[in-house]
Order: sequence, then C-alpha cells, then structure tokens
Amino acid sequence: MVGIKDIARECKVSATTVSRALNNSKEISEKTREYILETCELRGYVPNSSARNLILNKTNMIGLLIPDITNQYYAYVSKGVSSYLEKIGYGLVLCNSDRNKENENRYINFLAQRRVDGIILIPVKPKVEDYKKIIESIPLVMADNYVNDLEISYVGNDNYAGARKIVSHMLKQGYRKIGVILGDKSSSASNERLMAYKDVLIENNIEIKEEILLNSNATFEDGFKLTEKLINEKVEAIFTINDSVAMGVMKYCHMNNIQIPKDIGIAGYDDIEQAAMLPVPLTTVHQRKFELGKTVAKILIEEINNNQSAKQKIILQPELIIRKSCNE
Repeated sequence: MVGIKDIARECKVSATTVSRALNNSKEISEKTREYILETCELRGYVPNSSARNLILNKTNMIGLLIPDITNQYYAYVSKGVSSYLEKIGYGLVLCNSDRNKENENRYINFLAQRRVDGIILIPVKPKVEDYKKIIESIPLVMADNYVNDLEISYVGNDNYAGARKIVSHMLKQGYRKIGVILGDKSSSASNERLMAYKDVLIENNIEIKEEILLNSNATFEDGFKLTEKLINEKVEAIFTINDSVAMGVMKYCHMNNIQIPKDIGIAGYDDIEQAAMLPVPLTTVHQRKFELGKTVAKILIEEINNNQSAKQKIILQPELIIRKSCNE
C-alpha cells in the first residue's frame, strides 16, 4: 500500500510538504501542490475523504438556500434534500435568506467561497440578471419559484392546478366574495395561484375585486395583520398563500369572536402538519414537499456528475384536502 512517505520520496519532498499539499496549504507553491496531487492520483494514494475531494476538486457538500427556516413547508423540503444527500455521502449546508434579497446574495457568495459542489435555491424576488454570473461558475438548480429565460433545472408544484381546486371548492361551498392573501408580487408560485383564482371566478361569472387581493411576505404575522382589512371589505371567505398565513387569519378571527366557518371560511395551502391539528382543522392543498426536496437534490447531483446535461423542469401535482374551516 502506498503511503505518504512513498509520495514524498517520489516527489523528492518531505512528508510535511505532501501533507501541506493535501491540506491546500499556502505555505507551498501552486506548482508543487499540483505536482504532488498528480502523483497521489497516479499512485492511487487517497488517505481519506478530504484528500480524495481535494484531488477531485470536490467537497461533497451541497448548499441549500431557503426563504424562511420557520416555515414548516421549507422544513419538509429540506428534509427531502438531506435524506437524498445522506444516502450518497454528501453533506448539506443550510442557509436562511429570511425572504431578504441581500441575505440571499450574501449566502450565494458564501456558499461559492466555501466551494460547495452545487446549490439548491428557493429564490426571493428572482430576476434573470441576479443568477447569470453564479450559474457560470457552479451548478445551481431552483425549487418552488422559477425564473423565466434562465437556463437551469427547476422542480416545483403545479400551483395553478392546486389553486383551481381549492377556489372551486370554496365556490361549491357557497362562498362568492373570497379575499386572497398572496405572497410577494415577484413570486411565480403566488402569481400562478392568483391566475387560477381569477380564472375560476371569471368562469363562474363572479366579479374580481382588486381591493380584496392582498400581497404579503407570506408569514403568520402578515395573515394576522391583513385579516382586518379583508373583514372590513366584508369578504365571505379568505384564501391564503400558505398555511402559516391561514393560521394568522384564524388567530385574528378567534381574538375578535369571528366563528370559523360559520362567519367566514378560511383555506390555506401546503398542508403542513399543524393544519390538521387546529381547533378548526384547515382546508388546504397538499404539496409533495419531501418528494420535491429529494427530486431537486437528485437532479443537482446528476448535473454535478455530468450525467444529465439537458436542463429539466419537473412539476409535481397537488391534492385538495377538505377539512372543517371552509364548509358552510
């Protein structure tokens, strides 16, 4: 078996110099380091995973950047990602942008500097120019929100189909004036759900009232704060961008003696674990969160290993979950 002394002898350097080369030390020249690494590779000397990764120019680490670490939806997605990576020997660096564009940019640079092998990104207020430079230097795939005209792989949910299902259900329950608390205006997921909402209302000859279509940062606090405006507009029901927002709406209703669903119907989106455990179980749309995480991780690894050169777009189908919060 080839040892570090054998490599040192062949390269005519000390064992310490070989060790420094394997640890990417700046105490030796780049030329010497490359020569030692080439010799290690030729002689089959790979003492541990760190040295192997250095020789292959890999870290076996993947960066995952999510918008909100407190949102259970992203927790399930993260679990799916880590589950897949763990099975194939990769580690995960998890970053939280907190729905802040500056944070997102800072973390992307941080991950690139840490030389992760690739990045999974759920973007905040995405624009093409924000990502053109980074995708030239590191494999990157997106989930949940996509960017038009950007040549990268994407895994998401069919937001249009999910929103159609739940808005149609609300109409069948007799609700006509349905207020909406959406996400950010730049969110593709939010815009697709709004499009579905409008299409269903138009198909049923119901007037679209822009004053009851509200944007938010998709948090529990936003749900609580914006409910008063919708109540003042005398809406009959509220459809929210996610279950966290819906729970904020429910808290406002509870604190103001507004009964659900007797006085108002409420529908969420995502089907997080708490949705079924609320005092009034939440009608919502189930998204395949764990599967999304596994799928996006698999695609990224394929691109890193050059097994998949063509960019992929995979859309997962949602399921309507009918509970008690939206039944008259």
